[in-house]
Amino acid sequence: MVVDRRPDLAADAVRSLLDQDRAPDGIVVVLAREADDDLREALSRMADDAGRAVRFIQSPVTRLADRLALPGSPGDAGPGGAEHWLWWLHDDARAAPDALRRLLTAVETSPSVAIAGCKQVEPGRPRHLLDVGLAVTGAGEPVSLIEPGELDQGQYDGRTDVFAVSAPGLLVRADVWTALGGLDPEGPAPAAAVDLCWRARLAGHRVVVVPEAVVGHDGAGEGLSAGTAAVRESSLWLRLKHARPLALPFLWVGGLLAGLGGFLAALLAKEPGRGAAHLNGTVRTLVRPGSLARSRRQARRTRRAPRSVVDPLRADRHEVRSYRRSLVDLEAPDEVIGDGTGSTGTGTEATGDHDDFTALATPERAWVGTGLVFALLLLGGLSLFGLRHLLGAEALSGGSLLPLSGAPADVWHHATADWSAAGAGASVQPGPFGLVLAVLGATGHGSAVLVWLTILAMPLAALGAWAAAGAVDRGRAARLLAALLWGLSPALLTASGQGRPGALLVHLALPWLALAVLRATGSAATHRPDTDGVPADVLIRPGHRGVVSWTASGWTALLLAVIGAASPALLPVLSGAVLALAAVLRWPGRTLWWTPAPALALFLPALVTHWTDLRAVLGDPGVPQASDPAPAWQQLLGFPEAFAPDSGLRALPWLDAWIPGFPWALTAALVIGLPVLVLAVVGAARRGRAGQVARAAALLTVLAVVAGSVAPLVAVSLGTDGRLVTVFTGPFTSTAVLGVLLAAVAGSTVLGAPGAARRTCAAVLATAAAGSVLLTAGLWVIPRAVPAEALQAAGTESLELRSGDGEPDPELSTLGTGSAVVASPVRLVPATAADQGTSALATRTVVLERRAEELQVRLAGGTGPTLDRLSAGWAARSLSGPLPDPRAATPDAADEALRSLAAGLVSGTTADPRPVLESFGAAFVVLRDTDGGELGTAASIDAVPGLAPVGLTDSGWLWRVIPSRDGGIPVAGDHGLQDRMGFTTARVRLEDAAGNTTHLVARDGDRVDTRIATATAAREGEEAEGGRRLVLAERADPGWRATLDGAPLEPVAVTGGDWAQAFELPAGGGRLQVWHEPSGGSWTWWIGGALLVLAVLLAIPSPVRRTDARADAHAGTRERPGGGHRGPREGTVRR
Repeated sequence: MVVDRRPDLAADAVRSLLDQDRAPDGIVVVLAREADDDLREALSRMADDAGRAVRFIQSPVTRLADRLALPGSPGDAGPGGAEHWLWWLHDDARAAPDALRRLLTAVETSPSVAIAGCKQVEPGRPRHLLDVGLAVTGAGEPVSLIEPGELDQGQYDGRTDVFAVSAPGLLVRADVWTALGGLDPEGPAPAAAVDLCWRARLAGHRVVVVPEAVVGHDGAGEGLSAGTAAVRESSLWLRLKHARPLALPFLWVGGLLAGLGGFLAALLAKEPGRGAAHLNGTVRTLVRPGSLARSRRQARRTRRAPRSVVDPLRADRHEVRSYRRSLVDLEAPDEVIGDGTGSTGTGTEATGDHDDFTALATPERAWVGTGLVFALLLLGGLSLFGLRHLLGAEALSGGSLLPLSGAPADVWHHATADWSAAGAGASVQPGPFGLVLAVLGATGHGSAVLVWLTILAMPLAALGAWAAAGAVDRGRAARLLAALLWGLSPALLTASGQGRPGALLVHLALPWLALAVLRATGSAATHRPDTDGVPADVLIRPGHRGVVSWTASGWTALLLAVIGAASPALLPVLSGAVLALAAVLRWPGRTLWWTPAPALALFLPALVTHWTDLRAVLGDPGVPQASDPAPAWQQLLGFPEAFAPDSGLRALPWLDAWIPGFPWALTAALVIGLPVLVLAVVGAARRGRAGQVARAAALLTVLAVVAGSVAPLVAVSLGTDGRLVTVFTGPFTSTAVLGVLLAAVAGSTVLGAPGAARRTCAAVLATAAAGSVLLTAGLWVIPRAVPAEALQAAGTESLELRSGDGEPDPELSTLGTGSAVVASPVRLVPATAADQGTSALATRTVVLERRAEELQVRLAGGTGPTLDRLSAGWAARSLSGPLPDPRAATPDAADEALRSLAAGLVSGTTADPRPVLESFGAAFVVLRDTDGGELGTAASIDAVPGLAPVGLTDSGWLWRVIPSRDGGIPVAGDHGLQDRMGFTTARVRLEDAAGNTTHLVARDGDRVDTRIATATAAREGEEAEGGRRLVLAERADPGWRATLDGAPLEPVAVTGGDWAQAFELPAGGGRLQVWHEPSGGSWTWWIGGALLVLAVLLAIPSPVRRTDARADAHAGTRERPGGGHRGPREGTVRR
């Protein structure tokens, strides 16, 4: 008897042994772990009272086969010519009184039988079959081929020879046991009994089942009902152990692929725990080649028959398929309505009239989405009217916005490359926001997507808020109000008006994140409940009433990744909140523990590259833009940027004619934010599930406000105007407002309860909330509806009235409703420059632009500056010093050369600028002139030698760099440019020993892979000269690599004022390759990518088993602790 699972039941098991019609001659108790003295004493006393010897064996101290050796040599008969037999039983097994006698009768009549087994039934329910012998599938998995819950009606009493039998009640001849070496000490425990029977078959013995011998076995966690990992480990072990040698490598690889496939399939089926266990069992087998080899040697020594001898006893595919289908049908019944009884939980009452269909006409039957349609139409119309000037725009610019690159491949390259294409280049990691842009630009119209995302931001935000509010409370009015308030939130208006793509995406995604978290933990509100609290007409779906949703868990991970990419500084706050919620909820929160992992893993490349400068990680996406962060109390009201409380309103300057000097800005802010705060306080005081959600949302608000107050202390770059750029508070304010809004939705139901006082409060707060919506809409739409001249004149008059009223520095506040975004073309440089910039030469354009009385200069490649070329890492180069103490970074040699070039151009220098332009790979010069005030500057540039004026274009004044020699510089490479002439420079070029450019090198994309001629072919009639150099118009960096015919080229040391990357080039020609090696390694991207794939697989909706609480409560089927039905089980020895 094996004592391994239930030592407390061991005494009952021994009693069932002693109560046999044919009692055993002796009892050997195998202790899988150290047992206490009381158990040993109790079992010994029971055996002594029955006149039977008992001894104890500690396993697996030594091989069990050796410790169970019986008197006499193997095969010797005992007294009277009887053979010795071992009868196996478990501490949680109960044998029928006649079980041993029937087994012995069967083996006595069939001398060729070496192993005999019992019929396995559930303890206490002898008619419920578990197995009557076992078969093995082609994959090595033991199966019973008995449908779960099948009743014993004698249908299997005719079975005899089987592939294997279960361990409880297994009778094995002692000599066979010794010859086979007993149980395999190398193999997994659930496979022990099947492996013993398998080896006995291959040794030429028979294995039979005796259906008349019955054993009740409560073997949860063993055999067929063992955990997924143990079952997978056992089946793969058996398949590998008994496979032919030539098939072993293929089976090993196939097992690994099957393990990965099973893991992915389990994710699609929303069973990640089962998938992980399946993969775990696979790995546990495959990483033990030594144990497998020893086990195969043992089996080979005892094999006397060919391996094919067991094939007739295997389960064929049809039987296995039918058996699998029975398991699926048990887990997913076709459909059960309500509790399965055909009636609701409420009694019926006579109406006394013809009111059978009255309920169908009640307002509860109205479509739930009516409020959503109203909100979408209202906000959509408002947005289209207010942003009508953006309709038809190719792209947007202004604020932090720029167009996107047109080709999806370019956007993807800029998202994953570790070399920035902005300016003169730099080794920076773009961060995960580039991946978001790659998704938006996947169709090749990313700029248009950003245009419509900005135009439709209000209705899209309303849609998310309506859905999230429905997870807190199903009230239609509360959901409509939440949609309008969120769609007109000052945080959203500020983000869209200032062109902040990150903050805009955060505001749109946050409600969906809240919905995903609520559903992932089973905390979402249900439909109309009956009197028992369970919907009478629907099943409980995942996401409601404590039934967790793994689909929502996948969406939580994906949304966290999007929000983290859009606002890196917000990610730690949300990740901490999600993990804290998971810790508080415990079991329902298990779906949240992993969700921050994909988002955090996407930052691995940036963290590995910029671990010494976190500014490159925490910066907001887009063009750096300074802001004036709001204090905590203003953020709590919903405003991310500070406003003067005593100021007037820019959208309503006429109010000062009514009451001059009145703090209209503070009044408007209170009207906008205070009603929702009051409702949130009411919701936080509510009891029940909605109250818990409201309190969690209130804590999120507090956390967001605190983080939003700390975030502006982190400076990440310098803006184009020279101001210090800090982390934008908009995403934190949106998070705080979301918490307030969800708590307010919970509070709205309390005010709707019966009672005059509550109805009065509800009416007042509803009116105040409606006023908040109307005021916000008015502040946003009036400046876009009233002519600018009239509004400016009224604003001037308002400032005069305030100044006359004694206000020292009067001002008018926009309360975040201003706009810096304008329509722009996709191409921000002239067409001629863009064509050559997108060619194989990849030339740049020097762009001069006057801002705030300062002339700024930058390098633009391709079609001009684009949003996907920018990154927080690139912007962070403008600052240096520790994070708490930033200071402007010292310009490097490339920056100094560019500034000197700009100064010479605008001053009309007589010095030839072409050598410097050539070093930057610049073939054109553009002077921005939006208002026609740069005629003097243009005239100065006209006088610069080496530049040919082209004229005024839609992008400004344009000059072309004149070639320094007739016909231009020849092009090396096979990219279709050999027959064209007039080129002056390229991003990659060849120089002779004197520093003169001999050839321009064409390239394909971001890499150079072309053939170059020998030095003798460079100039006709001249001998080959050494000292050639390959020069890149990129900053020198250790990551650059170059080879000629596979031989690495030696980089040239950068000294003095040099800044460009160069390599020593031999005189011979060949295949030239140039690329930049990632500093952090590509493995960092693989980690984030793998986790994203897992999240996507979980997020894909798939049919899953729906749970009904009352049906489960009244079901007669026993379940595992995890909730799944227990299927057929196989008992076995656990060593």
